[in-house]
Amino acid sequence: MKRLMLFAAGLTFLLCAWAFAADQAATLAPAKAAQAKTATVKITKMRAPGTILMITDSQLKIERKVKDNVETMEFVLEKPLKFKVGDKVRVSYVEDNGKMIVTRIVRTADVKVKKPVKAGKEAKPANGNTVPTGVAPAAK
Repeated sequence: MKRLMLFAAGLTFLLCAWAFAADQAATLAPAKAAQAKTATVKITKMRAPGTILMITDSQLKIERKVKDNVETMEFVLEKPLKFKVGDKVRVSYVEDNGKMIVTRIVRTADVKVKKPVKAGKEAKPANGNTVPTGVAPAAK
């Protein structure tokens, strides 16, 4: 009988503690959510590829093509860069109070687009041998 009474008392204690903990978590959750919404400000990072038109210790000006339009973009530099006029670059930046501030700049190379090989035609390797497109090479 003592075991049953001890078991019942322990079970009651655990259920009360569990209910009390759940009640506390529910009242704290809205307060933390409200603080998180006011404290979090997401900074949008943007990128722009182009060609350098002008570069100084504090300013960068690039020209980029968007579809058929050509536009000039001016950026503020936080530190001097080792680039020259005419370099093709990709600029990563953030906008702050109407100014575009450079966070990262990378030199890019021209990428030549290869024309796809049409189905049914043979691909010609550099050594002159021809291999049909649907055939797997022989195992050695």
